[in-house]
Amino acid sequence: MYIATVDMSSCGGCHNALLAIGEPLIALLSRHTLSFSSPLMDRRSISPSDVVIACGAIGTREELEVAGEIARTSRKVIAVGSCAVYGGVCGSGSARPETDFEELDLPHLLNRALPLDSTMDIELYIPGCPPPPNLIFEALKSVLEGYTAPHFDATVCSECPRRVTDNHVESWDPHPSYGAGNETCHLNAGHLCLGPVTRGGCHAACTSRGAVCAGCRGPSEMVLSSQLHSIFSDMVKYMSLTTRTREDRVAGQLQAMLRSIYLFTRGDPVTWARVGERLPKD
Repeated sequence: MYIATVDMSSCGGCHNALLAIGEPLIALLSRHTLSFSSPLMDRRSISPSDVVIACGAIGTREELEVAGEIARTSRKVIAVGSCAVYGGVCGSGSARPETDFEELDLPHLLNRALPLDSTMDIELYIPGCPPPPNLIFEALKSVLEGYTAPHFDATVCSECPRRVTDNHVESWDPHPSYGAGNETCHLNAGHLCLGPVTRGGCHAACTSRGAVCAGCRGPSEMVLSSQLHSIFSDMVKYMSLTTRTREDRVAGQLQAMLRSIYLFTRGDPVTWARVGERLPKD
């Protein structure tokens, strides 16, 4: 099969995670043909491919054209990383006027970075910033070999070794310089952690090492299960129960932290459709 990798508006971290797979990736690719790769080949046009690993959001007019070309000429697309899946950090900023820097030979910026499925059909979504290399490898291998890729219904909390304590909390810091220094749940220590509402599969890589979960893997299956759920409302209920704090007090504090809560998913149309009235306004 012909395989391509494409990088659009992103930091490049997802492609680094892809390359970090190492020898297993080389062995897999040796049985197929690499038709195009943004960081590995000095070519401007993408070739028709059976499988495309696409990273990054669509942020410029040129990337919009590339996305259209992928949609027309490729059989299956794997969206890798939170920018590709939700718009990510690239899509978290306020909408801006479309900007044309043609006279400076710079890209024409769209008014907002878009997730890939706004312009093409997606075979598999692999969120994360970046996703763990093993998840990218399993996704690619499953598409090439025709089996079902692993699906993660659990949350980051369920994979985290930290424990909830009987501790009343008055306030939470959305940007702690450090996490809880022991085995205590970050929320019980007064640090905003999105582990309760974030899709697992990362083995709680951040929380188990002292950092809070910023939600890069996107909403958990429970959050997506119905219109009665959202990242905001589910966090309010969870934080109220685990820290013995009234829901109205928790909701008031989280309202001021919306940009942190929706840092990776604010550019996602599904998020806007669910909780647009709560999202920070442009």
